[in-house]
Amino acid sequence: MFAILSFFYGASLGSFTQVLVTRLHVASILNGRSKCLSCGEKLRWFDLIPVLSYLVLRGKCRTCKNSFGKEHLFVEILFGAVFVLVYYLVLAGRGVNVSSLLWLIYYSALSISLGAITLYDLRHRLVPGFFFVVFLLLSLIAMVLRYATENDPYTFLAPVLVASPFIVAFLVTKGRALGFGDILMYLAVGAFFGLEQGLAVLFLSVWIGGMVALILHIKNNTKYGMKYALPFVPFITVAFLIVLFTDIDVISIGQALTGWYY
Repeated sequence: MFAILSFFYGASLGSFTQVLVTRLHVASILNGRSKCLSCGEKLRWFDLIPVLSYLVLRGKCRTCKNSFGKEHLFVEILFGAVFVLVYYLVLAGRGVNVSSLLWLIYYSALSISLGAITLYDLRHRLVPGFFFVVFLLLSLIAMVLRYATENDPYTFLAPVLVASPFIVAFLVTKGRALGFGDILMYLAVGAFFGLEQGLAVLFLSVWIGGMVALILHIKNNTKYGMKYALPFVPFITVAFLIVLFTDIDVISIGQALTGWYY
C-alpha cells in the first residue's frame, strides 16, 4: 500500500517538476493553473492525476486533442519509481515520525531540483541557477551530516577532487570540450556522496554518456557527428541514481572490473 502511495506521490512530483521547467523564465512558476500549451484551455483536476490521466486521455488534450508528448508520461513514471525506491531503501521501517517527515521533505526537494536541472539541460543545454543552488545546498547538508558521523576532514575536499578531472579538461580546452555547468554538478555530487562514491558517479556518467554517444553516432553519423554536443547532465543524474540506490563506490567498481577481467 505504501509503495503504491509512494509511486503516485513521486509521479505527482514529476508532473510538478515538468511544470516548473516549462514555466521557468517564461511565466510565474507557482501562480496560475496548468493549461494546454496548444489551445490554452485550463486543465481540470481530473486531467492532472499523474499517469492515470495521461493513459485515460491517451496523452492528448481533452479539448483540442493536441498531444502532450510521451516524455510527460515517462517523467512521471520515472519519478514514481524513484520514490518507490526511496520508500523501501530510506523510509521503510522508520515509522511515522518527525525524522521520516524530514527525510521525505529532503528527498522530495532533491528529486525536484535534480529533475528540473536534468530536464532543463535536455531542452536548453544549460544548468538553471536556482535549481542548482537548491541541489548544492541539499548536497552540502549531506556532506555536513556525513562529517558529523565520520569526523573525516577529507570530507570537505571531496567536491573538488571529484570535479578535478573536468576542471582540468575545462581549463586545457578553454571551455570548448564541456560546459562549466557539468563542473558545478560534479562539485555538488562530490559534496553529496563523498570521494569514493562521487568518483563512482563520475566514472559511470562518463561511461554511460560515451556509450550513448557512440550508439547515436553509429545510428546517424550525419546528425550526431563529432561536433554534436550531447547534454551531459542527464548522464550525471542516471549515474547519481545508480550510486544512490545501489550504494556502490569506485572501489567496488574497480573490484568488479578486475574480477571480470581475471
